[in-house]
Amino acid sequence: MQEWDGLLLQLSKFIIICLTTYDLSVMAEDGDGDLAALIACSSNNSSNSSSTSSSSMQVILFHCGSHECIRQEFRCNGVPDCADGSDEAVRECGCLPNEYQCGETCIDNMRLCDTRIDCVDAADEANCETYACPVGHFKCNNHFCVPSEHVCDFHDHCGDGSDEQECHHRECWKAEFECSNGQCIRPGRICDGVAHCKDATDEVHCLPEDFAVCGSGARVHRYYWCDGWPDCRDNHADELHCGECDPAWQFQCPNSRCVTVSNLCDAICDCVPDCADEANCTHLTYTLTDGVKVCEVGSSMSCSVASLDRVLDRCITLPFLCDGRNDCHNGGYLSDESGCGEETCGGGDGNRSDWFSCSDGRCLPPNLHCDHKYDCLHGDDELNCSRPECQSSEWQCRSGQCIPAAGRCDLTYQCHDKSDEVNCGTVSCGADRRCDSGQCVKPELWCDWLPDCPDASDEAHCERRRECRLDELRCASGQCVPLRYKCDASVGPRQACADSSHLLNCSKERCGPGLFQCGSGPCLPPSMLCDGEVQCPLTWDDEDNCPFSCSASAPYCECRDISISCLNQGMTSLPSDIEPQISRFHLAGNYLNHTLDISTFLPYRHIVFLDLSNNSLSTLPAGVFLHLSRLRILDLRHNYLRSVANSTFLGLVNLKTLEMSQQGMRNVSCHAFVGLRSLLNLNLSNNQLSHLSGGAFSGLSTLLSLDLRHNQLSVMDPRVFSGLTSLHHLWTDEFRFCCLAREVGWCHPPPDEFSSCEDLMTNSVLRVCVWVLGFIALLGNSFVIVWRLLYANDNKVHSFLITNLALGDLCMGLYLLIIAAVDIFYRGVYFIYDAFWRTSSLCQLAGFFSTFSSELSVFTLTVITLERLVVIVFPFRVPRLSMRWTKVIMGVVWVCVAFLAALPLADIHYFRNFYGRSGVCLALHITHEKPSGWQYSVFLFLVLNLASFSVIAGSYWGMYRAARTSSAAVRSDLQRRETSMARKMTLIVVTDAACWLPIILLGVVSLAGVTIPPQVFAWVAVFVLPLNAAINPLLYTVSTAPFLSKARERALNVRSSFRWSISRRATNSSTGTAVDDRTTVVKPTLTLGDLDHTPGALSTLSALHLLTPHVNHLNSTRGHQPRRSQSLHGTVGHVVAKRNTNEEWAVSQREIIPLCELTNHTHTQLSRQLSRKKHAKHHHELYD
Repeated sequence: MQEWDGLLLQLSKFIIICLTTYDLSVMAEDGDGDLAALIACSSNNSSNSSSTSSSSMQVILFHCGSHECIRQEFRCNGVPDCADGSDEAVRECGCLPNEYQCGETCIDNMRLCDTRIDCVDAADEANCETYACPVGHFKCNNHFCVPSEHVCDFHDHCGDGSDEQECHHRECWKAEFECSNGQCIRPGRICDGVAHCKDATDEVHCLPEDFAVCGSGARVHRYYWCDGWPDCRDNHADELHCGECDPAWQFQCPNSRCVTVSNLCDAICDCVPDCADEANCTHLTYTLTDGVKVCEVGSSMSCSVASLDRVLDRCITLPFLCDGRNDCHNGGYLSDESGCGEETCGGGDGNRSDWFSCSDGRCLPPNLHCDHKYDCLHGDDELNCSRPECQSSEWQCRSGQCIPAAGRCDLTYQCHDKSDEVNCGTVSCGADRRCDSGQCVKPELWCDWLPDCPDASDEAHCERRRECRLDELRCASGQCVPLRYKCDASVGPRQACADSSHLLNCSKERCGPGLFQCGSGPCLPPSMLCDGEVQCPLTWDDEDNCPFSCSASAPYCECRDISISCLNQGMTSLPSDIEPQISRFHLAGNYLNHTLDISTFLPYRHIVFLDLSNNSLSTLPAGVFLHLSRLRILDLRHNYLRSVANSTFLGLVNLKTLEMSQQGMRNVSCHAFVGLRSLLNLNLSNNQLSHLSGGAFSGLSTLLSLDLRHNQLSVMDPRVFSGLTSLHHLWTDEFRFCCLAREVGWCHPPPDEFSSCEDLMTNSVLRVCVWVLGFIALLGNSFVIVWRLLYANDNKVHSFLITNLALGDLCMGLYLLIIAAVDIFYRGVYFIYDAFWRTSSLCQLAGFFSTFSSELSVFTLTVITLERLVVIVFPFRVPRLSMRWTKVIMGVVWVCVAFLAALPLADIHYFRNFYGRSGVCLALHITHEKPSGWQYSVFLFLVLNLASFSVIAGSYWGMYRAARTSSAAVRSDLQRRETSMARKMTLIVVTDAACWLPIILLGVVSLAGVTIPPQVFAWVAVFVLPLNAAINPLLYTVSTAPFLSKARERALNVRSSFRWSISRRATNSSTGTAVDDRTTVVKPTLTLGDLDHTPGALSTLSALHLLTPHVNHLNSTRGHQPRRSQSLHGTVGHVVAKRNTNEEWAVSQREIIPLCELTNHTHTQLSRQLSRKKHAKHHHELYD
C-alpha cells in the first residue's frame, strides 16, 4: 500500500513539472492565468517567491504557505491576502523608518533602551552603552534612557537612582509635610489611607499616639510638633512637652511650652492659658489702653500678619531686629527681617535707589513711607509727612489718617495706629452694646462664642445651654448650631461652630448635587472656588486648578494646572514660550493652517493632548507630528483636510484617540494611518468619503472603535477591514458594510427584517415560500382570468368583478417573483448592492406592485361583497348593478388605487425612497420607528384596510342572517345547504381577516410604541400579505358551482367520447358496418352558478329544483340510464334522448333544449308538472 502511495506522489510531481513547462501565455489567453499561477506556485514550495517564464509572459508569485500563492504585487500592500497573513509579515515588509524590527514585530525607536524589555530576545535593551538617547530624554548612569520630565520627580525611573541625583527641589512651605524624599504634600493628606508621597512616608506614623488633639477636637500630626508654631490655637497641645528649653534664647511657660525670648512681652499671649510670657515685663514695649495694645515707637517695631488682623500684631524690640530669625511669625510679610542686609538703600541693587532707609538699619519700600503707620523702629518713616484735612464726615486718627466717622469705636482697626479704638467712653453706641473697654459691639455678636471686645467682655457673662436639640449639632466648645451646617465650609464661624469643629470628621460625608467636596471632606458651593481665599481646611484644594497665565507672549490664553486654553483667539502661530509643565493644548478656533510645520511642536515633545479643531487646516505637513511620541489624544475636527496622505501620522506611537470628523474629506490613501500602532478610537464620521480602498486602515491592529457614519460611501474594498483584528465597535450608514467586518462584536446599523450579509431572504423557509406563493398567485389568477374570458357567464357583472380581482392579485404574484428573483440574483453578494437595489427602479416597481395589488384586491372585494349584499338582502327593492355602472365603479377604483400606489414614486421630499425602506421594498408601517412618510403608510394599510374589512365582515353577517330568515319555513329540507353556506361565508371572512387583521393590529401596536421583533415583520410580509392573492382564485372561482359543473362536464365528455370511440371500433370490427350514433347530450343553458343573483331568476331556480326528477324520468322512459341529478349548487344532469318522430318528447339530433323552452306548447306534459310545484322563495347557495 505504501508503495502505491509513493508511486502516486511521484506521478503527481511529474505531472506538475510537465505542466509548468507548458506555455503559460496560452493559459492566460484562455483565462486560466490564476490556475497557471497556482501550478507554478505548487511546483516551488520550498521558496517564498517563484517566477515562471515563457516567450510571451512572466508571472511572479509569492508563496504564502502550504498550497497557497498570491501574485507578487499583493505582497506588502497593507492588506493581508494570504490566509495566514504572511504577505504582510514583518519579516517580509520590514518596519517604518522610526521603528526598530524586533523579530516578528516592530517597536518604536523611543522604546529602545527604556529599561523595559519589548523584544522576546531583549534585543531592544542590548548595546545601550553606545546608544544615543532621543531628543528630550535623559541618559542614566546605567546607560538607559528616560524622558526628561521623569527626572527629579521623586521616582526612580532609571533603576539605579541616577535620575533622582543632584536634584534641587523647592523648599516645602511652613504648613506642608515634607516626605523623606523631599517631596512636599499638604497637611490634610497625611494618614488619609492613600500614599501621596512617592516613598509612602506620609502613611508611616499614623497611630493615635502620633497625633496631638486640640481643644476643638482637631488633630495635629507629630511632624508639626515642637516647631515653634502652635497649630492648636486653643491649647497649644502640639508645642507641649518638647523637652528642656534653652535658657540662652528660650523661655519655658508653665504648660511646658518653650517660647523664644524675642516673643516675651510682644503683646501676644504665647503661654496659654495664663499668658506668663506677657507678665512682669520690665521694658515698655507696648501700651495697653482700653484693651488695645499699641507698640511703643522707639522701643519696638510693629509687625502685622498677612491677613491684616491687627489683633495679632507683635512688638519686636531692637536686639532682635535683623538677627536672621523671623520673630514676627508672619511668614515673609514685612517681618523684623525685612529690609535687612543692605548698607544703604541705593547700594547693591539699583532698583532700591528710591527705598526709604530707617535709622534702625533696615531699608523699606517707598510705599511704606508716610503711610500713617510706623514701620521703622523709631518711626522716622512717618516724620515730616503732611497731614491732610479731613472732611466733616470723617474722623482724623492720631497719625493724621482720615477714616469715616462711623468707623470710630466699631472694633475694627481702621487707623493704622489703632487710635480709632481707644478713648471710646464718650462715643455713643446707639442701639449697640458697649464693651467694658468702651468699644461698641453689635447685639447679635454678644455671647456668640467669639470674643469681639479687646477685653473679651462680650463673652464673659453668658448663659450657655447645656443640651442641644435634635436638629442641632454640638460643637467641641459646647456651642449648639443647626445640624445642616455640619461639614459646610461655606458657613463662617459666626453661623456655625466658632471653633470650626463642624468641619471635623467629614471624610465619609457626601456633598449635595452641585457642591464641591474638599479632600478633607467639607463641602463648598462652586462660587467659592478659585476666589483667592482658602476654604478647604488642610487640603486647600478649592484653590487648585485655578486660571493663571503660562505664556508671556499669549496672556489671553488661560492656563489651569497642566492645560492651556487658547480657544477662539484668532492665533496664527503657536506661542513658543508656554511653560514646560503644560502638556494639554486646547487650540481650537484659530488659524494655524499656514504656520504648522515640522518644527512647530519641537519645544513641546511632552504633549499628551492636542486640540487643533476648527483651525482651517487644509493639509498636514509631512512629519508635523513626528516628535510627539507621548501624545494620547489628537482632535482635528472641523477642518478642511480633503485627503489623508500616506504616513501622515508617523511618530504618534502612543496615540489612543484620533478625531477627524466633519472635514469634508473625500479620500483616505493607502497606509494613511501607518504608525498608529496604539490607536484605539478613530472617528471619520460626517465627511464626504465615497470609496475606501484596501489598505486604508493598515497598521491599526489595536483599533477598537471605528466611526464611518454620515459619509457618501457607496463602495468599499472587500478587504478594507482586513488586519483590524481587535475591532469591536463599527459605525456605518448601511448594514451592508458590516458584512465586510463579520468578526466585529458590535456593528451599527443592525440588519433589517429581511436582509443579511449574503441574501435578501435570510431564512430558507422564506426563500422557498416566496417562490411558492408567487407562482400560486401568478398561475392561479392567470387561470381565473383566462377561464372567465373563455367561458361566458350569464351573470356578467359578477364575472367582471372576479376578473378585476384576479388582475389585482396577479400583481402580487409578480411582486413576489421579483423579490424571489432578486434574492437569487444577489445570492451571496447582496450586502454589496443593498443600497443600489433599494434605490433602483425595479425596487420601486416592486413596491408599486405590492401596494397596487393589495389595495385593488381590498377595494374589489369590498365592491363584490356590497353587490352580493344588495342582491340577497334587498332582491326586489334595490336594482342590481348593470354592467355599465360596474365598469364605471371599477374604473374609478383602478384610478384611485393606481394614484395611491404611484404617489410615493413622485419626486416629493416627504416620501424619500418610500418603497426602499427595506430590502423587500415594502412600505408597511409595522415598526416602532417613524421614518418619513409613515403617516401615509398608516392611512393606506391601516385605516383604509380596516374600514374595508369592517364593511366586508358586516355585509356577510347580514347576508347570513337574511338567508336564515328566508329558509326558516323549509329548514328541514335545507339544513345541509344552510350549513354549507355558513361555512363558505365564514371561510371568506376568515381569510380576509388572516390577511389584513395581523397587519392592522401590528400597526396599531407599533404606533403605541411597542417594539415589534424583526422576525414577526418578515413572516407577516411574506406569508400574510399575499394570502388573499393566493386564496382568492380558490374561493371565488375554483370552488364555485359553475366552475365545478363545467369541469365535471368536460371530464364526462372526455369519458363519453372515449367510450363511444371504443364502442364504435368494436362494432365496426364485429359487423363490418358503420354505426350512426344519433344520441346527443342535451345541456341546460342555465345553471345555479350562472343564475347567480338576478332577481328574475328566483322563480326559475325553484322550477329548476323540481325539473331534475322529470328530466331523469324522461331519460329512463327512453331506455337510457339517467345521469345523477346535481345538487342545487351544481348543474342539472344531462338529458339524453334518441331521435324518434313518433315520440312527443323527441328532439332533433344534437339539439340543445333550453330550460326556458320546456314550458311551451311542445312540452306540455313537463309544463303541467312544473306549474303544479311551488316556487321556492330563496336559494341558500346564492353566493356562488
